[in-house]
Amino acid sequence: MFSKDVTVDKILRGKVSIIQFKKGFRYGFEAVFLAAFVNGFLKKFKKKKISLADVGSGVGAISLIIAYKNNKINITAIENNDNYLKIANENIISNNFQKKINAIKEDIFNINSQLINSFDIVVTNPPFYEYQQKKTENELKNHAKRIINYESWIDNSLKLLKHKGIIFLIIPTGLLEKTLISLDKKTGSLKIFPIWPNQEKSSKRLILFAKKGGSGTTELMSGVRLFNNQGKITQKARTYSNNGIFNFL
Repeated sequence: MFSKDVTVDKILRGKVSIIQFKKGFRYGFEAVFLAAFVNGFLKKFKKKKISLADVGSGVGAISLIIAYKNNKINITAIENNDNYLKIANENIISNNFQKKINAIKEDIFNINSQLINSFDIVVTNPPFYEYQQKKTENELKNHAKRIINYESWIDNSLKLLKHKGIIFLIIPTGLLEKTLISLDKKTGSLKIFPIWPNQEKSSKRLILFAKKGGSGTTELMSGVRLFNNQGKITQKARTYSNNGIFNFL
């Protein structure tokens, strides 16, 4: 029913397919790198069943990559837009992940109390434009990129976590201070992983890792550069994109 409005693309060297809208928010390196970072963390939990919430899951790119790399995973993909949810469910079925991913309609600003303190891990690629910024004529793109209250998004995402649970975020570098303030009272043991376009430009995106109730020190990690001086993707970035896992522990 979506054939005229969507494309079918491949992730992880064709191992995972993703249906997404032609016009609207489309997955990019942010989703792939964030999922790869989470997968690297999950390697040490091979024998343990993990519950994970993907907040603002859209069509499910992050959930799909994590599901592909982990057998003992129970993912709740949380999205409040009906159009994205329909596509997400198509993606779950087409990749045969029905036993791993459950896509539900929920509003992170008014979260169901039954979901609070329920998850070992929360992963999110939150919208980052202020509500009136960067408006386009495409409502699906507006929905994915504009946010009413960024701080509330972070705070409510933390509420989903169990004590000592882990939150993973990918954010624009310019939002680091605001994000750290939002995380400060409830989390610790932070890791900050910068992503640079190349050797000459400053970081545009950061992956953050924080533990609810954690008390460890903050670590600034080595990060990754997307392109070399010739404008070609670096070997490290290509490996993360192709394999869907970053071994950082």
